[in-house]
Amino acid sequence: MSYTTLQLDAADYLHRSDLTAKMPGFIALAEASLFRDLQIKDLATSVTGTTTGEYATLPTDFGTVVRLTATVGDAEYNIDYKAKDYSSSLTYPNAYTLESNQLRIFGTSTGQAYTLYYIPNIAALSDTNPTNWLLTTAPDLYLYATCLEAAKYIRDQAEVALLAPMVAGLTDSIRRLSERKGQPSSGSMQIIPRR
Repeated sequence: MSYTTLQLDAADYLHRSDLTAKMPGFIALAEASLFRDLQIKDLATSVTGTTTGEYATLPTDFGTVVRLTATVGDAEYNIDYKAKDYSSSLTYPNAYTLESNQLRIFGTSTGQAYTLYYIPNIAALSDTNPTNWLLTTAPDLYLYATCLEAAKYIRDQAEVALLAPMVAGLTDSIRRLSERKGQPSSGSMQIIPRR
């Protein structure tokens, strides 16, 4: 499925050819809702850099921090999150926070090497970006979420009542799929009953 076929399929599902011009808006509304709810581990990536003072620039596609590490000498250390009002007199990287759309790494100075592991925002669909991870993985979710936004627009309460639980269930199934992918399906550990 692509951005164009999603628009056609949504209009076909709703039996409404008069909404063709509005489909990009319905897709954008569906994405706004879905992207708030979904932070998918499958998309996790990393970026390395060095600080300027205590600050590090966030990637343009930044969504959520998975973890942050700092390299001191030949060793890499995990850095813990702290609230914005945290202050430290330590002279090694010991905590971070998000501040003014940047990472602030306490206990660092200019040139501190770090690695940010993060989940990026999912790229929105458009004529120049006809597909993304979510559309490839869950075309049904994209279709029903788009149709839900269209049903709200045309005030078809019966269709809203039908689609809303479908979208919620499919969103939850994508979350569960992402969680399962990180877990082994079988392993050598066994539970042995007490005797």
